[in-house]
Amino acid sequence: MLAPIVHASYYLGMADSEQSINSKQYGFETSRLRLRPFAAADVTRIVEIFADSRVSKWVDDGTPISEEQAKRWIAASYASVVKNGSSAGAIIEQSTGRMIGWGGIVHPEGTSPEIIYGFEFAAWGKGYGKEIAQAIVRDGNERCRFSRLRATVDPENAASIKILKGLGFALISSGLDENGLPTDVYRLG
Repeated sequence: MLAPIVHASYYLGMADSEQSINSKQYGFETSRLRLRPFAAADVTRIVEIFADSRVSKWVDDGTPISEEQAKRWIAASYASVVKNGSSAGAIIEQSTGRMIGWGGIVHPEGTSPEIIYGFEFAAWGKGYGKEIAQAIVRDGNERCRFSRLRATVDPENAASIKILKGLGFALISSGLDENGLPTDVYRLG
């Protein structure tokens, strides 16, 4: 069951008036996880998660990200929430209160909204991927009213492909991404 959550303020020291611009503040809970907007305090945790090559190999160009890149991601995510009502945010394990990953709906230029998610290696194999992907899709359909969602995935990432197919996503193309890496594009809707 998705339970929406509301955030009064978040992100990189923005003034309270800037933080409350968007009435569609992004976040929700599942039985074991909570997705909330990134906060400035998440920078260190993001860098730690991406420092593990078992995680970073499946994301973007496959390399860890720096503290500066994490700060830019957080700022861009805030801007997207204000503009689009959704973006990537921190995934929190409810039982521990610990940030264990990231996920949400991002808005690449020239394409339909895209679901993304990823977890620290210690969280793999617990069903969290399926749980958060289902919740992200539901939020995209119900709250954001997106008629179409897409996902991009490395063709060797069997676990994510299984999740996407289980949610009804269909493979629409295969090729190389902007980094020259093999990428499959899946679509729902």
